[in-house]
Amino acid sequence: MSTTDRPSANSKPGPLDGLRVIDLSTVFAVPYIAGLLGDFGADVIKVESPDRLEQTRGVVFGPLLDNEADDSPWDRSGSFGVLNRNKRSTAVDMKTPEGRELLWRLVGDADVLLDNFTPRVLPSWGFTHEALVAANPSLIHLSNTGFGSTGPWSSFKAQGTTLESTMGVGAYSGYAGEPPSKVGQSYPDFLAAWTGLTALMAALVERRRTGEGQWIDLGMYQLGPAVIPEALARAQTQGGDYGRRGNHEIHAEFSQVFASAQSERWIAVSIRPGQWDAVAAALPGISHDAERENALALVLATFDAEDAAASLRHCGVSAAVVSDAHDLMLDPQLRHRRFFEPLPAADDRSMRPVIGRPYRWTADTAVTTRYRAPHFGEHNSEVLSEIGVDQAAQTDLRDRGAVADTPRNPPPVVPVNIELNLARGIFSSIDPDFMSVLATMTSDDNTQKA
Repeated sequence: MSTTDRPSANSKPGPLDGLRVIDLSTVFAVPYIAGLLGDFGADVIKVESPDRLEQTRGVVFGPLLDNEADDSPWDRSGSFGVLNRNKRSTAVDMKTPEGRELLWRLVGDADVLLDNFTPRVLPSWGFTHEALVAANPSLIHLSNTGFGSTGPWSSFKAQGTTLESTMGVGAYSGYAGEPPSKVGQSYPDFLAAWTGLTALMAALVERRRTGEGQWIDLGMYQLGPAVIPEALARAQTQGGDYGRRGNHEIHAEFSQVFASAQSERWIAVSIRPGQWDAVAAALPGISHDAERENALALVLATFDAEDAAASLRHCGVSAAVVSDAHDLMLDPQLRHRRFFEPLPAADDRSMRPVIGRPYRWTADTAVTTRYRAPHFGEHNSEVLSEIGVDQAAQTDLRDRGAVADTPRNPPPVVPVNIELNLARGIFSSIDPDFMSVLATMTSDDNTQKA
């Protein structure tokens, strides 16, 4: 489908309408940047490799739609669907001269180029910064690498788990006396996504003022110090180190996650100095003679989690129920804010919710998820025609292997063995009513203006 006939609930142009983005990236950070640019109305063309299937298409990081593979499982990955919404896909082999020529033609007509290769890859194809500037002086190019494109570590490959440790975050996550702990799934990637998006917006403003492009050389390693400012400040001013503290928040009298009366329903509480009398008044039964954290644990274990959290918040204490994914999908605040937005599923037969953005836009229909993620090579003919490649030449490019409509030698993709994952503890539980949950997320009351 073309950009003019793809179905969309939104017909209002976004603030980046008319902006063309070439997305060469894979996995999380930069694909998410490109997807968000699409939310703003940009035309995003995802250039994929016929021989190296995008990792999230291979369901490395995400489940298959309805846990079914069908004949093109690479089009059914949940992670790929969220990160690559709004895009068009063309599959071009950069190992061929014809493929590289196609990329030059795409770049020559683009506003933004995104990549997350190691620094050697684009130059090895002839796409140095100098060559890109010569071809398109107003191009804004964002390169996202583990350590930046300069310096003694620039050639090192990086991945979320190792980056968390290298950038210092791992030293402060986990519990005292235990090894450093991973923070979450690809935590640095999402820091890079928001940071890169901010830099791109600034570059667009700069280009409007000067007419000049920009190379944004983003090193994910440099994001680490920004999220451990207390530890850095203490090391500079007092020479000490906070170390790993588990759930114990700096400057709180105590903070912890407590069990409630409900199985697997936990309450996170942070109590500041001077708040204990208010806590004791809000939760009758607390012993003033006992050690405070133990006393609170005993009382909270008799309460419903939501009721206890509400009582604590009412008296000014920071408290919240620990939510899982199921809770979040039904969360009334997120529903009111219309955080989950419905898109057609990969099979185009049903609507599924995808995460939106953590802010509201005055004209909500101008900034929204617009189209489902593309099937592999879905827009080959459309994109090639736009850069002046006629049908005969397109056929020749396919015959030469420079363009592909399906992946070459894709890895095997099979549905998840649910029972085995439950037995191994990889899954904690399965909701047999998940389809009805999804139905509530795409119902009219979730999409109407709040």
